[in-house]
Amino acid sequence: MKSKGTVTVILSVLLALMAALTACQSSQSNTTGPIRIGQATALTTEYTVVGQYLANGVKMAVDEINAAGGIMGRKIELIREDSANTNPAAVNAVNKLIEAHKVVAIMGPDLSTQNFAVAQIVNKAKIPFFVEGTNAKLLDNNPWFFRLRPDDGIAARSAAKFAIQNLKKSKIGVIHDSDEFGTGGRDNIIAGVKEFGGTVVHIESYNSSDKDLAGQLTNLKRKGAEVIIDWGHPSQSATLQRQNKQLGINLPVIGSPGYSMPATLGLAGESTDGSYAVVDGIPMQNPDPKAKEWCKKYRQLFNSDPDFHASADYDGVYMLKMAIEKAGSTDAEAIRKAMLTIRDYNGIANKFTFKDNNGPHTVAIVQLKKSGPMEVIQTVTIE
Repeated sequence: MKSKGTVTVILSVLLALMAALTACQSSQSNTTGPIRIGQATALTTEYTVVGQYLANGVKMAVDEINAAGGIMGRKIELIREDSANTNPAAVNAVNKLIEAHKVVAIMGPDLSTQNFAVAQIVNKAKIPFFVEGTNAKLLDNNPWFFRLRPDDGIAARSAAKFAIQNLKKSKIGVIHDSDEFGTGGRDNIIAGVKEFGGTVVHIESYNSSDKDLAGQLTNLKRKGAEVIIDWGHPSQSATLQRQNKQLGINLPVIGSPGYSMPATLGLAGESTDGSYAVVDGIPMQNPDPKAKEWCKKYRQLFNSDPDFHASADYDGVYMLKMAIEKAGSTDAEAIRKAMLTIRDYNGIANKFTFKDNNGPHTVAIVQLKKSGPMEVIQTVTIE
C-alpha cells in the first residue's frame, strides 16, 4: 500500500504534467489558429464618412489574403471596434481590442487627436498600431506607431509652397479645425509660408461640428488674404467652399487631403470647381494597372468610388502580412522590427519606406473640377 505522502507526490506530478500539456496545447493553438487583427474606426457618428473607407480597405485586404491561404497558412480574423467621434470612444475601442480580443496588431482611426489619446495604451501594451493620422508630432516617442499617410510636415508645407511659388500669392489666410489634425496643419502651414517667403495675414479656426463659416471667411478677406489654406475635415471643408462662392468672397482655396474625398466633393457640389488640394494620391487616377484593377474591384464590392483612406489601410494590411511572414512569428517585437525593414513597397496609395516609422514621403497637388477627373498639378517628395 502506498503511503499518503507517496500519493501526494504522484498527484503533484500528474497535475504538473497536465499543466504542461495544457500550456503546450495553448501554445500550439496560438501558432495554428487564426491571426487576430483589430481595427478601431468610426462605425457610427458623422465620422463614418471617413471610417467607412478605412473599414472597406481593411476588409478588402483581409478577404483577399484569406482567399489566398492566409498568413503562413493561418487565416486572419478581423475584429472591429467603434472609435466613433470622441477620444474616450477610441480609448475604449483600443482597450477592448487589446484586452478582450488579444489582437496581434491594430489598424487605428484616422483622427490624429484619437491617435494621441491611445498612444500611452499602445506603448504600454507594445502592439503594432497602424495610423492614418497626419499630425507631424504623432510619432514622437511612439515606437509602436506606423504611419500610412504622409505627415503634415510634408503636406502642409507643400500647400504653402504651391500658394506662393505656383499661384504667386504672398498674403496667405489660414483656417483650420481646432483639433490636433487642424492645429498641427496650421503650425506647418505657418512654417511653410515663412520658409517660402510669404506672409500669414490672418488665422481663423472652427470646430468639427460647425455648420457656418461665414464669419471666418469674411475676416480672412477683410485682413487681405489673397489665398486661403484650409486644414480640416470633409463636412467643414465642403461648407467653406460653398460659402466662399455664395458670399462672393471667391478666394482661391487650397485644402488638406480630405478635399479630394468623394464624400467632400459630393457635399461641396459645383462650388468645389477650381479649388486645390494636397493629397496622398488618387487611386482612380493612378496609371498603374494594379491600381486600376483595385479600383474596379472596390467599386464592385462597395458600389462606390475609393479614396486614399481606403487604399492606405489596404496597403497597411498587406505590409503587416509581409512583416509577420518576414518575422516568421506574430510576436509583437518581431513584427515591429520587420516593419522597419520595409523599403520602397509600391502600394495602391503610395510608395512606403518605414525606416523611421513614417511610411510614405510623397504628396500630389491637384485641382478639383465640378465635372471630370481632378487634375494633378505636381508631385512633391520630402524625405
